[in-house]
Amino acid sequence: MDFADTPEEAGFRNEARAFLERHAEPKRGAFETWQSRYPDREGLERAKDFQRKRADAGLAGLHWPKAYGGREAPAIFQVILAQEEARYLVPRGYFEIGLGMCMPTLFRYGTEEQRRRYAPPALRGDEVWCQLFSEPGAGSDLAGLRTRAVRDGDEWIVNGQKIWTSGAHWADCAILITRSDPKAPKHKALTFFFLS
Repeated sequence: MDFADTPEEAGFRNEARAFLERHAEPKRGAFETWQSRYPDREGLERAKDFQRKRADAGLAGLHWPKAYGGREAPAIFQVILAQEEARYLVPRGYFEIGLGMCMPTLFRYGTEEQRRRYAPPALRGDEVWCQLFSEPGAGSDLAGLRTRAVRDGDEWIVNGQKIWTSGAHWADCAILITRSDPKAPKHKALTFFFLS
């Protein structure tokens, strides 16, 4: 099996490497993390700045549609970027929920207006997302959710409790999963909300 980069992959690797050399700091040790060097609010602000630069360079949302700031690049480009980033201190954790969960769901089920509203600020790191899944007595078992959502005309009334929401203290927006039909089997009748 040949693991050598194709000419296109090699070009992308050089692009990613040049970006990281200009905008990222090398790790001091293999296990150093962004949060260990930049705790608290300083880490978030530095992460947002780095994410903006990454987006401006076309290195964020590699697989996203071009219409929303992505590159529509092959999946291997994400692998190459991760390989190159492994030697550098790059932010992790702040943007993964928004970029990895929220926006792909929005691309599939959201309206065009919602995509244009939420995708660009998420890609640039201007809006950070968290997830409101875990509950008392259910943890992260979504089949055990008890938070209810009841339709009231054009609105929903949500009642329940969420706990242990990683990143909520720095998030601007959230995704929320609720039970919208208490009589349905546990893995059905779940409704996914975007909160901003």
